[in-house]
Amino acid sequence: MAISNTISKHTADLRFSSPVFRHALRGAIAVTVAIAAARGLALTHAVWVPICVLVVMRPSLGGTLQMSWKRFSGTVIGAVIGVFLLLFHPSILTVGIGISLLAVFMLYFKAKHYVLFIGTLTASVVLILGTLFAHTWQGGLERVVDTFIGVSIGLCASFLIWPNFARKALRKEMGDLIYAQHEHFKDLRTFYFDNKKENSLLLAGRLKASARLESCSEKFKDAGIEPGLRASQRQQLVNLIALFTRIHRTLTAMASIVNKSTGVFHGDIRCQFEELMEAVDEQFEVLEVYARTDEVLIRKREFNTTFNAFMGDLSQMRSEGKFENFTLDSRNNASAFIRQIHRLGVELTRAKERIETLRKVD
Repeated sequence: MAISNTISKHTADLRFSSPVFRHALRGAIAVTVAIAAARGLALTHAVWVPICVLVVMRPSLGGTLQMSWKRFSGTVIGAVIGVFLLLFHPSILTVGIGISLLAVFMLYFKAKHYVLFIGTLTASVVLILGTLFAHTWQGGLERVVDTFIGVSIGLCASFLIWPNFARKALRKEMGDLIYAQHEHFKDLRTFYFDNKKENSLLLAGRLKASARLESCSEKFKDAGIEPGLRASQRQQLVNLIALFTRIHRTLTAMASIVNKSTGVFHGDIRCQFEELMEAVDEQFEVLEVYARTDEVLIRKREFNTTFNAFMGDLSQMRSEGKFENFTLDSRNNASAFIRQIHRLGVELTRAKERIETLRKVD
């Protein structure tokens, strides 16, 4: 059974209707064209062209556009730096030290800034070529030309061969992100009321939500660079991912509070607090539906109304001295949790408004 499931999993995309299969076929065609072009033009470093095609091509058109400009701009920057350094005719020792320093920066920027990573990589290659062969600027120019050809082939393939627009996946990405954040919130709610310290489960939920946020952010960036969107829609994408990021930070702050909680919300205030949590739950549910479908839902309770009622009940109980038996740390912890709940509710309301402006983006 396990073998059968494994085979089914790996063969599920072996059909033309699969985006993965079409991307693989599109990439194969582009690489074939790149190899033919490199040989036809008798390029000195022919392998650079198909490598560039493989690097810049992404499943979506927006992703290919993003990677293409980063790759090309980084190559130009690195080529200029490399040629400039070679103009001083450095010694072998100086070149070795320079390449070592560039390698350090290259490793540092690899996961932080792709343009600078490619820039340092290209500068290193140009320095090596300029040292091994009797020329200075030719190596840099060849690198730029080969990259330009590879980027052009990759972009043409992405535009002309079964183009896949990232904006078509926005609803799924948003829905998956909201679901992951909602699940994390439900865990926080349960552990806070039950006064548990399930750090491993909370961490797993936060990591899952973080991974979905990173994926959604990448898809939003890809969609934002694609043709067909208005400037206002692109700005809404930027605003929306900023909101999701703030929601994630709020959940992270709540997790820290939960780990320090002492179960203050037991007693008369618990019912009101449960109702406040239900209002947040409902916001998450409505937000996910708004993200995934065209369905229009009306919330049973408005968050602001529920929160104001909760604060009124809390003030009444505080004036009656019902929290005098709780320690100062416990009360401070509860106040911090309430502040984060209010912030979360406000951000979810704003996110719903942002999504409403994007529901017709296909």
